[in-house]
Amino acid sequence: MGTKLKLVLAVVGLMALGIGAWPLGAACLLYLAVTLWPRSLGRISTRHFLAALMFILSAVAAASGGTFSPFVFAAAGAFLLAWSGAIRLLHFEDLAPVEGSILMKKGILPFSWTALAELKPGHEDFSRSVSGFGGRLLVFTDTGKVYSIASCSAPSRKAAESKILDAFRWSLPNGNAAYLLPLSSEQAGVVLRQRFTKTRFPTQHLAQHASRVSGVISLECDHETVWKASVFDIRGAASCARLPDEPGEVESPPLVWEVFESLAKRTRWPLPDTFSGFLSTMLATRGVPMGERIKEIATSGDEVKVQSLSGEEVTTTRAQLRALFSIYS
Repeated sequence: MGTKLKLVLAVVGLMALGIGAWPLGAACLLYLAVTLWPRSLGRISTRHFLAALMFILSAVAAASGGTFSPFVFAAAGAFLLAWSGAIRLLHFEDLAPVEGSILMKKGILPFSWTALAELKPGHEDFSRSVSGFGGRLLVFTDTGKVYSIASCSAPSRKAAESKILDAFRWSLPNGNAAYLLPLSSEQAGVVLRQRFTKTRFPTQHLAQHASRVSGVISLECDHETVWKASVFDIRGAASCARLPDEPGEVESPPLVWEVFESLAKRTRWPLPDTFSGFLSTMLATRGVPMGERIKEIATSGDEVKVQSLSGEEVTTTRAQLRALFSIYS
């Protein structure tokens, strides 16, 4: 948006408030504020900024002789300030496992879905292998476990599974240095049943000081670069599964490899296991019919024992196996 148009919006917004046309004035000023947000507001959260804007508009409306508009703006500001507490109180963010699936569903939101996949190491350096993954990653620095998160909005379980699996396929890097193992909804629930408390760690220095983190680092990655990051303490177990808050913007985005190299100074990454070998075979046989990609399948209840062409034998749930064949198809 050009400077002239911004000035016009500001003038029109203030004039509209002055004559009592507060819906038009609020719309103009709100749109202007959103366009200016990335440059002018630094580390202030979007929610707090919008709340402050609502209170300012309330004061302007009151000074202009408004009757209802000051209360409307003030109520909107108070709602924005209380939003995070209301979310926790109403359990909007609680994740409930979907039986027989890799999906978890937000407790009272019918269209919001999430799934978790563990990053399994190959035989190359783990820090370099992980640097190619895209999307949102959760790094547990004390255990060395790294997970990929996929979330979507969809009207049905079938549509959600399709979107989630597409997201996992997109997150895979080129080559076969590391692999994704989707977790069943129950396994994912165990991983996320933690009390994540956001810290004030200076993420602009994440590449240099990631080795000081004891807890969880949430990263948003793309093109081998960390664009968003936040650090969380783990304050014991929680009564329900819940994702950590969304990561925040990083002023000087580091390379994913830099962050993991720093973490390697204190964190012991997992070693390749039978799943690593199995997933390596799955990746190498992409495009081959399922019957030609495995030697043997044995089932017992919800568990499936599978042996790959190269001899690795793993046990998964039925939902995991379906997801694996879809991701590595």
